[in-house]
Amino acid sequence: MDCSQRIRIASGGPYEDQVGYSRVLVAGPLAFVAGTTAGSDGSAIPSSCKEQTRQTVEIIQEKLKQAGFSLAEVVRVRMFVVDIKRDWEAVSEVINEYFGATRPVMTMVQVAALIDDAMLIEIEVDAVRQTL
Repeated sequence: MDCSQRIRIASGGPYEDQVGYSRVLVAGPLAFVAGTTAGSDGSAIPSSCKEQTRQTVEIIQEKLKQAGFSLAEVVRVRMFVVDIKRDWEAVSEVINEYFGATRPVMTMVQVAALIDDAMLIEIEVDAVRQTL
């Protein structure tokens, strides 16, 4: 597996240049999507965690598509929520809509806060290309 060539894809989010990271990094057959939140694409941040989850997965899906990947190729999902007891069921419902058929490994953990108080969830994923 040759991972020496890297492709970087930005989303234009406000923190990418300030912090110095890429939304997606492709190395060979692997794609790594940085922690993504609702509003990462410059859109308004919904108030509910459920809708933030949906918007976040849609952003991830679009960026993976630009990199030549699909959600079906996601092998790991990490979710960081600010109130896991309140929101885990709503988050799980949306995540199951998008990933229920492929069932990647997942982790959901509670964090004290995200960079913007309006943000309730941050998601990152790893994908492996099924075909070259």
